[in-house]
Amino acid sequence: MSDNTPSNAPEFGGPNSNPAPEPRFGVRLPAGQGPEVPSWHPEAAPSAQAAQPAQFNSQASRPNGQEDIGRGTLFALAALPIGVILWMILWNFGWMTSLVTYAAAFMAAKFYVVGAGALSRKGVWVVAVVTAATALVSFLGGVWLDAVKFLGREPLAMVMSSEPWALMADNFAYNPDFIGGYIGDFLLALLFGALGCFFTLRQLFAETKES
Repeated sequence: MSDNTPSNAPEFGGPNSNPAPEPRFGVRLPAGQGPEVPSWHPEAAPSAQAAQPAQFNSQASRPNGQEDIGRGTLFALAALPIGVILWMILWNFGWMTSLVTYAAAFMAAKFYVVGAGALSRKGVWVVAVVTAATALVSFLGGVWLDAVKFLGREPLAMVMSSEPWALMADNFAYNPDFIGGYIGDFLLALLFGALGCFFTLRQLFAETKES
C-alpha cells in the first residue's frame, strides 16, 4: 500500500510546527504552563528594571543624587498647613487621631524628596522638625477654633481677625483654669502625634545614612 502523505509534511508537535498559536482576543497562557513564551508575546521582552517599591528615596530628579536641603525644606513645609487643616476639621467634631501626624510625616518626606532630589539623614531631621511643628501648630489651631466658637463667629470670617488671638492670650496669661482645661488634651495630642509619626520616621532613619 502506497503512502500518499508527503514526505516533507511536518508532524504535529514536531520541530517544524508552530510552537504556539497567534494571540486572539487577548488570550494569554497561564504563567509557567504551555510551551516557551513566543517572541511576539508581551512577556517575552520584560522591562529592563523590575518594579520595586520606592517610598521616599529619589536619585533621578538631580544629577548624581545631589540633595538641595534648602529647596527640600521649603517643599516639606507645604505639609504643615495641610496637616493643620486636617487636625482642625477633626477637632471640630471632638476627635483626636494619630492619622494627622502620620499623614504630615509622610507628606513632608514626599515633598522633601520632590524639592531636594534625594533624602539623606539631614533631610530626615528636616522632616521630623516639620512633623513636630505641624503637631504643635495643629493643637494651637484647635484652641483657636474653640475661641472662635466661644465668640460665636464663623471660622472662615475670623481667619484674619486678631480677636480670637487676643482672647487666647488673655486666658493664657490670667486664667489658670484655661490652661488646666487643655493640659489633658495637649498630652493626648502629644501621644497621638508621637504614635502617628514614629513608624514613618523610624523607617526614614533606617533607610538613610549620615551625610
